[in-house]
Amino acid sequence: MDIDSLIPFIIIWGIPAFMVVRGYLKMNTDDKKSAMNDFMSRRFILTIGFIVMGAFFAHLGSLFAIRIMELIGIVFFVLGGFLSAINMWNKNKIKSVIILVLTTFALWYLLN
Repeated sequence: MDIDSLIPFIIIWGIPAFMVVRGYLKMNTDDKKSAMNDFMSRRFILTIGFIVMGAFFAHLGSLFAIRIMELIGIVFFVLGGFLSAINMWNKNKIKSVIILVLTTFALWYLLN
């Protein structure tokens, strides 16, 4: 593990996690229930959840130099991007193609 990689990892994942938890704790009870229902929906988990989980595992795998963890993260990331594009296809085809292009670019970056 390289200490130079640890600081960006803490910044990239720590600050947003802190802000999400802080925002959740400030919500009233009805908003908390609504947020939990949204976060536990199948659509959210298969799209945004896979993308975030994949990016986290890929970053964690590169931080600790565990190639299999990095590859698992990349698979989840690509799967989430693909499912997001499919989910968006009926609503807006241009945004769906943009999601695929960004996912492809991120995949190329992660593999190099």
